[in-house]
Amino acid sequence: MSNTYRLHPEHENINEWLSISNTGTTVLLTVLGLSGSRIAQSSKEKELIIWLVEHDQIVRGFGNVGFDISDIPWSYTNFEYEKEFFIKVIDGAKQKLGWETLDYKPNVEIIFPFLDTLRKMINVFEYYYINKEAYSSWLKESEDQRFSIPKDFPVCEKHGILLYWHGCIGCNNK
Repeated sequence: MSNTYRLHPEHENINEWLSISNTGTTVLLTVLGLSGSRIAQSSKEKELIIWLVEHDQIVRGFGNVGFDISDIPWSYTNFEYEKEFFIKVIDGAKQKLGWETLDYKPNVEIIFPFLDTLRKMINVFEYYYINKEAYSSWLKESEDQRFSIPKDFPVCEKHGILLYWHGCIGCNNK
């Protein structure tokens, strides 16, 4: 099994998709969580990182965490800013922000090409592909106590990753 990431549901060119093994997915989401948690300053930026780390395979199941870039809870009014934020998060992951907290060393020969592909996908993504219901749907889902966004955006003491409703993606994926 693996996970696939596309721009949007109508994105049919499989050569432009990002397909990653389960292990690769775990490492990708963890290094993005490490970087993003250190870079995020606004509540919206922190929400974007929490949305990302919620795709933790330990909780959702292996091969079940792929998504379309259009499903990220973008806002129309700050789309370009949020897009730049994601690029900074990817660049931070390539600078190994927070990697020293991990119990393993991600293989850069494997993970960097994934980050490069994701960066290209974010760069070419346009606002008109945004899933209009993604943000409101995610917030509605978080009203359920089982899936609530942790109040005041706490971070893991060990990894410094923003916590989501099932803890820390770094701790969960040891």
